[in-house]
Amino acid sequence: MRLTMTNPVLAVFCAFLQGVSVSKAENIMLEKPSKLNSVYWNAEFANDGNNNPGSIPARTWSVVNPYWQGDLQGYFTVHKISVTSDVTFSFGNKLGSAYVEVHASGNSGCPDDIFICGQCPKVVGKGETFTFTCSHPQPVRFVKVWRNLTGVLVISEVEVEGTPLKRSVTKYSKGINTKVSSPMTSLAVTSAADCSSRCYANKSCLSFSYHPTAATNCLLATNQEDAAEAVGWSKYTIDVCSSYDSCE
Repeated sequence: MRLTMTNPVLAVFCAFLQGVSVSKAENIMLEKPSKLNSVYWNAEFANDGNNNPGSIPARTWSVVNPYWQGDLQGYFTVHKISVTSDVTFSFGNKLGSAYVEVHASGNSGCPDDIFICGQCPKVVGKGETFTFTCSHPQPVRFVKVWRNLTGVLVISEVEVEGTPLKRSVTKYSKGINTKVSSPMTSLAVTSAADCSSRCYANKSCLSFSYHPTAATNCLLATNQEDAAEAVGWSKYTIDVCSSYDSCE
């Protein structure tokens, strides 16, 4: 590379910048489970990482309070949420006045569970991106975008920046003769306490099962509701309303 600048300091500075790359913060919502309360075009289109013209957005039918919801599969402090309107068709206005919120439980069953990070403008054009800063007081797992009306919701992409939490678990619910039916990880451990510690160390683990004599006796799962009858097994589920009370 040849520099022709007369100011040597500026030349050195520009040469330094040639080797600098700026990394974008990780999108923790990318390809995580998502859903719509009515499906016209699939929910996962809104968090597949494709935000280019020609991509298909997530879209509901016309329903009361249409919504899209994404599951982070773990508890996080969410810093920023970016929502982009339809980039391909002429449905940008179908994001108008949409609320962007976070909460800890999928059915919002915990006290003070919902925290609204912001609201999109009433008038939204094609391919507009709105970024909201979240300052929620409690750890959250779900991100929801919804409109307070009867109509259609269309979203091209939802991107989320956040930090996983260190959890202070205060309560488990225990089920006897039941186990998780679709574990993400199967382990051989020495005790139920050891299995619990493995779940604690895995940010995505929300429930686990333990059997005192099985060869592979510790099953970790991301889904709290995932269960099947199984003699000799015990299933432990983290109580989201009381367990996640500390963070990094």
